[in-house]
Amino acid sequence: MKKVIIVYESVYGNTKMIAESICVGMNKVEGVECGVKKTGELHTDDLCEFDAIVFGCPNHDQEPALNIIKFIDRASIVHLKAKIGAAFDTYTGGNKDVAVTKLKAKIQEKIPGIELIDTLSAKVKGRKGPLADNEESKALDFGARFAKRLIE
Repeated sequence: MKKVIIVYESVYGNTKMIAESICVGMNKVEGVECGVKKTGELHTDDLCEFDAIVFGCPNHDQEPALNIIKFIDRASIVHLKAKIGAAFDTYTGGNKDVAVTKLKAKIQEKIPGIELIDTLSAKVKGRKGPLADNEESKALDFGARFAKRLIE
């Protein structure tokens, strides 16, 4: 059984909904067990227990949310080797892929032992939400696709 943890930061709940949808998609794949935790609910040492780690956050002023960056900084001392990972963000307007691109770069800089194999950028209709149409189904598909690659 491959174990996956999704670590996220969310202010208005939209990123949390995407994290949960990704997890549901992963759990539909036989041989994969996924859980979801907000950054403050998980100690970085616990990351060693998982085969894969997915990081997610909202786009805050063209940057990943500060709490996920702080979590990655703390995770950098854990020496995560041979892990598989992914990253996702939520965004408004024309900011697709802006925060997730920077999040991916930060993960690769701070946690070089993790291989990031996918990213997702989910649109939110307004600053506080709700999610745009079909974003939760895209997250389900993303989760299933990631899980299938994990067990290959």
